[in-house]
This record gives sequence, structure tokens and C-alpha cells, in this order.
Amino acid sequence: MKRMALMLIGLLLLSMAPAVKSVSVPEYAGLSLIELGLKDSVVFGNYEIKFTDVDPYWTKVALDIYENGVKKETAVLGLGDSYHYPSSTNPLLRITLKWTQPNKKTILIAIDSPLVKIASNEKLNEGDTYTLPVGIKIKLVDAYDTSAKFTVYLPYTTITKTVSEDNGFGIAYKLTDSVSYYPYVFVVLKSSVNDEYATVDVYVPKYAATKLEIKRATTEETVTETTVEPTSLVYDDILYVGEILTINYNSTVYKLRLNSVGYYSSLSLFNGNNTPLETFRVKEGSSYTSKKAPVRVEIPPNSVDLVYNRTYIRIYAPPGSEVPPIIREAKLKVDLSTNVKEMLLNGEELVVFVNVENQGRGKAFDVKVIAPLPNNFELKSGIGTWSLKTLDAFTKMPVLVYTLKPTQVGEYDLGRVRVEYYNEAGQKKIATSEKIKGIVVYSIPEISISAEAFNGTWSNYIETQEKNIKLRFKVSAAKGNPQFEFIRNATLYIVLPDSIDGETTLKIGDIKAGEERIVEGQYIILKQAVSIIGAKLKYQDPLGNWHEEYFGNLLIINSIPPKVIVEEKVQKVYPDPEELPDYVKKILDNMDNPVPLAQAIENVTSSYLPKRPDYKTPLIVILLILVVALGTATVNYKNKYETVKRKLEKRTRKPGGLPKKDENDEKIPDVEKEKTL
Repeated sequence: MKRMALMLIGLLLLSMAPAVKSVSVPEYAGLSLIELGLKDSVVFGNYEIKFTDVDPYWTKVALDIYENGVKKETAVLGLGDSYHYPSSTNPLLRITLKWTQPNKKTILIAIDSPLVKIASNEKLNEGDTYTLPVGIKIKLVDAYDTSAKFTVYLPYTTITKTVSEDNGFGIAYKLTDSVSYYPYVFVVLKSSVNDEYATVDVYVPKYAATKLEIKRATTEETVTETTVEPTSLVYDDILYVGEILTINYNSTVYKLRLNSVGYYSSLSLFNGNNTPLETFRVKEGSSYTSKKAPVRVEIPPNSVDLVYNRTYIRIYAPPGSEVPPIIREAKLKVDLSTNVKEMLLNGEELVVFVNVENQGRGKAFDVKVIAPLPNNFELKSGIGTWSLKTLDAFTKMPVLVYTLKPTQVGEYDLGRVRVEYYNEAGQKKIATSEKIKGIVVYSIPEISISAEAFNGTWSNYIETQEKNIKLRFKVSAAKGNPQFEFIRNATLYIVLPDSIDGETTLKIGDIKAGEERIVEGQYIILKQAVSIIGAKLKYQDPLGNWHEEYFGNLLIINSIPPKVIVEEKVQKVYPDPEELPDYVKKILDNMDNPVPLAQAIENVTSSYLPKRPDYKTPLIVILLILVVALGTATVNYKNKYETVKRKLEKRTRKPGGLPKKDENDEKIPDVEKEKTL
């Protein structure tokens, strides 16, 4: 009845738990409810929870918690209370009192463990399989546009699920006939590309034990009687062909060797003295119990790996048996590569790829990858250092990518990648890659072009009326490192207007930093114009890529003639000496006023004539004296006249008589009076 009740409760819980299209990831994974009587206990992996006490009213119970057989804590819980072990901030287990049954003297407890993400955005191509440590495999069967189909292989069954993007599904792991662990695996589909791949997040319980045993206080003696049966799972892992497992039970040693793998895998059992006891075959998906020793061997479905000659295997032995682990050596191979070995400064960036692969049978732990950074390069993206908790056998780390940008031309070496890790024995190991030598960084020097025309002297502006003209072009590269800064196969294409004709393609060749090339050509002026000449330079960079640069207004040629100004110039023609007198006479006769010219001629000729007596000069002197005397008398007379006139004007006439004589009147001479009258 107890078993039936537990099974019903477990089925009820499983039916309530969503398996597909869970929008959110559960916080905890839990066991089916476990029923315990007083002094009963449940052994879950390395932990044991024992029901030790209860109050008279069955409202509070005491549960002792053991770790590896050592008592650690006592939890006192009321109905619905939970206890987090080892702490509430970092719980490994959560124990909850779900129900008390006073009439049956039993309680129901729930044991949960937090779900943790072990894979984020894991990319699976169609047909790829993601394997969990306990042998559970998740295979991507089909990828659709917004959903994907997965097959989950459990040790005891196979489950197929279809889930849409941003949804997930959980898988229960059957621990016993009545107890399951749900969700032991939870898968969230992040994205899916039709017929190609899907990306998923994978969650598992923080404490992912698969061993569970319920100890009844009334059946402890019965359990001890059946310890010789191979009921305890002592090994649950990979085994390679040729490897030998040692099983220790009650001071008895058994050895199990894997001979071959296939649909039927062959194994041999030996005693402690290496004496063969039995050789048998186990079919994939079934088990075999030895007739010579208390050992049962199980090979789960889809566990055989023919590529690496290994299989997933479970070994069962009597409780208390031990199997020492097989220490395998990891073998890490590190490959370093780049997208290019030749590049341009200020061009593309150097992309560095680091591949780390474990080619050994053992696991590598705490893997740390340290990437090199060469001189005169700066890190543009990536962090330069990566770490991984565990790298399983025959697996690869995701490709590590980072980019570098050169800051100077030259030839450089990319140093070794250093990978540090610990093997299964806890020993620190180091693996390195090869160097990449000869990474060359080139650059294009700054290019300038000048042009000149010849018209007696070289100039970039000329005026000419010639029909033919010589042009010269100079292509210069700025100073730098000529070994790494240059252009190749340069050609200068002259851009001519329709007024000029001539060669338009001039070969330049290679030009290194600090060099210049001069080319010349003859050109024909077709018509009068102000012609502007440019050029286009086409060349290859050091990597062979073609470039074009245009240079305008390099040269101006003015072929328009200057404006002609016509001036009329009269050329005077003088007569001969014997003709001069007649010529002068003729001119004087034709003039309206010939006097000035005659006098001028006289002045010119007088110095050449003989001297004559001067009669005119005395007469002129006498005449001048007379003129001066006469002028003086005239002025005096005029002054006196003005004086008399003013005085007469001052007199006023009186009626009936003569005007009154002014006292100031002076006697006017008769002559003056007469003049006045």
C-alpha cells in the first residue's frame, strides 16, 4: 500500500509538471514525494535525511542530515516549512515537510535542488548530440523555422520532444520504481534554422545524483541479508577498449576489462590475481549479470562510440563496493591561425583564430587560454584570455576569435598561444601553439602629382601661339619606409580638353616611398582656348588591389592670341635745304595767321645772320619813358577829378536862393569848374 501511494503521488506530480513549451525555467528540480516513518531515512547520493523525532501532535518533525555518513545538521520543520542545506544563500538541497499522517505515523517530504545552466546558446547541427556527464544524450533530430525536434536518450528509455523557440521541455530521471527526479534535464530552444541547426540552453540540478535508497527502520536486517546482490551502481561513465576497472568488495578484488565495442561489446572478468573468470558479451541497450562474481554490466542504448573505441557503461556491485577511478590524461592541441599574413595599414584588421582540442582520453579542468599580442598592434575586440571549466575528451572549445589592428608598417611574428589546465590527477599542465611568422604590414605612401609645360621655361601656366607643346608630369611618393610603403604598376591617364590632342596613357611603373617619376610627351594645340589639364593615376597597392586617384587643375595652357591695338603714326619728311625757302613760303602763304610762325622762323634764323645796327632799342626806351609819364599824369588827374566830384555831390539845393556855401568848401579852380560843368 505504501508503495502504491508513493507511485500515485509521483505520477500526480509528473502529470502536473509541464514537459513541453515551458515558458520559464523551473527554479528547482525535485524528487517525487518520499514517505518516511519514524527512524526511516532516505539516502540521496552522499546525503542521508533521517526522520528522528516528532511532537505529540505531529505538527513539527526533526530531520537529521548526514553527509558521507557524518551528521551535519538537524532541521526542525513545521508543515510547509523548508530547510536549505548547507545554507539559504547557497543551497545544494531544499528539504520541505509536505504532509504529516498521524494515523499512519508517517510524513511526506520533498527534496529539491536548484537548477543551474551548464550550456548557453549551445549550437547543435542536425544530427549532433549533446552528452551529459551521467550518460544522458540530447540529439537534434530536425530543425525547423521556429521549432526543433529532439531525441533524449536515457539509460533506460528514449524520449522524443518537439519544442518551439523560446520554450523548453523537461525530462524526468527515474531513480527507483517509485521515485523520479524532475526535471533532471531542462532544455530551452533559443533559435532554430530550418534544416541546419538549433541553439539551446541546457539546465541540470545543482546536485545531480542518480543514487537513491530508502532505509526502513523495520527492514534494516533484511537489507543486510541481500548485500551480496549487485544492486549498487558503482561505476557510471565511459570505458575505453583495453581499460580495466577494479572492483573492491569485502577485501575481494575483481577486474573488468573491455575487449571490444560494437553492437555486442566483449568484456572479460578477472580476479585479483589476474586469473580469467569469465568472458561475455553485452548487447547495446541491455545488461549481463556475471555467474562468477557479484557484478552486473549494463550498456545503455546509443552508448557505443566506434570512432574512439569506447562505450558508456554502468557497473553494479553489492552495496559497499568501490571502484577506483581511472585517471586518464588529457592531450590538448592548440592551433593558431590568422585570416591574412599580409595586410595594409589603416585597412582591414588582423583576425586571429585559436582552436583548442582535447585529443586525449582524459578531461582537462580549469582550462585557461592566453593569446599573444605582438608589438605595434593594438587589441580591437576580444579579451585576449578565455577560460573553460571542463574540456571533455575528444572535444573542442568553441573557436576563440580576437582582432588586432596594426599601428606601424613592418614584418612581425605572432607569438605562441599558451593554454594552462589541470588533468584528472590535479596536476597543472601547459600546452602551446606554434608561432606565426612573417606577418607583413604594408602601406600606400601619399602620392602627389605636378605638371608643367615648356614655353622657353617650364611652368604650370603658359601662354603660347605654338601648335606643338611639350608637357611634363612628375609623380612623387612621400617619404617613408620604402620596403613596406610603395605602389606598383602605376599608369597616368592624362585628362585633355578638346582643344589639345596627344598621348593620354603614360606608364609610370613602381614607386617606393621617397621616390618620384617624371614622364614627358608632345601635344598638339587644336584650337585657341584656355585649356585646363588634369590626370588620373591608376595603381596597385602592395597587396595587388587596384586604386584610382584623380588630380585636377594640374596645368593651364592659354593659346588665345593677345588683342592688337593699331596706332597711326605720321612719319614726317623734311625738304632738302635748297627746297626749304620755297617750302616755308608756301606754308606761310596758306596760313590764316602766318605771323607767329614767321616770328618763330626769324628767331631761329637770326642767330645765323650777320649783325645789324640796333636803332630800335633807344627808340623803344624813349617810348617807354613817355608812356610811363603819360600814365602817371593820367592817374593824378583822375584822382583829382574824383575828389571834386565827391564834394559837389555833398551840396544840397535850398529853395529860392543859391545853395549855402559849405564851410569846408575850398575854392575850386576855374579850370576844374569848367571841367565839372
